[in-house]
Amino acid sequence: MRILFPALLGMTLAAVGCSSGEVMEPWDGPTVERGPTTISVDGDPNGLWWDAESATLFMADDENNRVLRYRDGEGISLVADLPSAPADGPGLGALARLADGTLVVVRFGGGTAGDVVYVRPDGTSAKVPNLPPERRRIGITVTADGQLLDGYFVRNNNVNVGSVARLTLDGTEQEVVGALQKPVGVLAVGETLFISDQLAGKVYRAPLSNPSQLVPFATLPSPDLLATGPGDTLLTGSRDGTVLSIRPSGEVRVLAGGFQQPHGIAYDAKNKRIFVADHDGDPSNGTTHTLRILPIDE
Repeated sequence: MRILFPALLGMTLAAVGCSSGEVMEPWDGPTVERGPTTISVDGDPNGLWWDAESATLFMADDENNRVLRYRDGEGISLVADLPSAPADGPGLGALARLADGTLVVVRFGGGTAGDVVYVRPDGTSAKVPNLPPERRRIGITVTADGQLLDGYFVRNNNVNVGSVARLTLDGTEQEVVGALQKPVGVLAVGETLFISDQLAGKVYRAPLSNPSQLVPFATLPSPDLLATGPGDTLLTGSRDGTVLSIRPSGEVRVLAGGFQQPHGIAYDAKNKRIFVADHDGDPSNGTTHTLRILPIDE
């Protein structure tokens, strides 16, 4: 797997055009931005979700308590504002999109105001009722059959106790995995559940049919949110400013570097590119949060 740079990409396309001998019909759709490019965001994107059918990237804006979207040819626009956030900020984490178009977003809450909110297809939003506010939620995923799983931790005497739970929008949250420290990424892929534990420096995997059968999958520094990548790989960011690829064997490779703090990642398989929410964690020289787009070759 490697990052493609524009010069190489242009040479490749030129070679294809010269060898085909065909006259290409003009493309009347938007130009696909494969990058590498950096887009400044009026906000702080954290969780990302790529919807291939609508060619839309959804972003949880942690700075302004809202969901944004990016589309080629349109740029970044507002999807919906979320229900009122806690006084110390929304603390948005990951988001997931259900089959009916509902977007579900977790909010961290700092141990006193954690919750889950969602945006309906018509743009209205609501808060999932009756969830324990002391749970600090960061990750969420949806399974192939439409079940939601979220990750959270509570802090007891300065010790983290983390879990993954099955969540419903009517307000139930039932633990299915325990004994974690700080679960950040939660990702269902086929019949397998992957969990990144940032404090443990591990990514775990388990069968969705029995999530408690958790086993170590990969060891890496400070893994963040998880995404699927090309060739059955997983993608995640690290606090050291790198984006990492995890092969099915558990082997970890640096895919790209030079980021501030990569949080959410999403993969567009059709156009062979990745999106990275790059968080600026150092406000001493000003704060610039960005959306990064990078071409990727399987």
